[in-house]
Amino acid sequence: MPLHDATYKHWTGVHLGLWRRRLAIAMNGLTACLENKLIRHLTVVCWTVAIIMSAVLFMVGQLLVADSLIVQWVENLNPELQTFARMLTSWLEQHPEISVRTTQNVHFYYCSIYMLPVSIFALGMAMPLLVTRDLASNAIIIYSSKAVSRGDYLFGKFSTACGLIILTWLGPVCAAWFVGNLLAPDWRFFWHSRAALGHVLVYGLSSMGILAVLALGISAISSKEKSTIAFWFIWWILGGVLTPIATQTKPWLRHLSFSFNLDQIALAVFRVGDDIKIAQDNIPILGDMLRQISSKTMEGLSTPAIGGALVALAVMLVVAACIVVTRVKPE
Repeated sequence: MPLHDATYKHWTGVHLGLWRRRLAIAMNGLTACLENKLIRHLTVVCWTVAIIMSAVLFMVGQLLVADSLIVQWVENLNPELQTFARMLTSWLEQHPEISVRTTQNVHFYYCSIYMLPVSIFALGMAMPLLVTRDLASNAIIIYSSKAVSRGDYLFGKFSTACGLIILTWLGPVCAAWFVGNLLAPDWRFFWHSRAALGHVLVYGLSSMGILAVLALGISAISSKEKSTIAFWFIWWILGGVLTPIATQTKPWLRHLSFSFNLDQIALAVFRVGDDIKIAQDNIPILGDMLRQISSKTMEGLSTPAIGGALVALAVMLVVAACIVVTRVKPE
């Protein structure tokens, strides 16, 4: 009689399915990212900034409350600032469907573009945890032996990068929109600011997908951790240095910077130039202040180089995908 019963027995456990397998890869990768002390600190900083953004929206909403502390504090300012505050309050009261949308759209545009570098930095620190270490340890072979396809593996790693971006950028910005409007004196602010949320989601989700694919491509270039981290930061920093130089020489060189291309997408999505023009027309003193902005800057805000940015990003994504497909495969 055999020691073990080799006859077929029907599985009586819970079938978890394909997506549970992909989720396990993504969650393990994200957990490994958060074990990095610097990434944890960056995440805390991002959510602290979200609280500050909510506080700014709360103060703007308090301008509509006649006896609020903000209105009382404004009365102690110098005459010019008092005039500006009164005009802003009058504009908010008379046309909330325009003023709230415009104010929050500009607010979240600047919040989005200034928080994006933090997320890019966090991706750079997490670069070895995406593909690099698996290449160094030949873990791809082990994954393949465990019925994890290459598609499952790449989707899990892509989700890890997206999860990190959500924690350090998209999540805090969306939370600030919700909390800021929740604390507003009129809950109709939710409806009036829906366009700002839509722009945040369109820009955030598209940028998140682009950055995640680029990060996978860079992470798959080498099996050496320091090499992939260095390549990511060198590309990012050199792009930032090259952009102002190329503006004065050969503008097409600006599109070698992925961060510049993402900024152009932000300008095309938020259309912040149109909102500034609306504010100029409705708040005269603000118009006088904004006239100090150079015409070249206003032109850049109103007419982003979106065509070149999309072409350049498409080329970058194709190159990154080719690197991943070539490098990430069982031997």
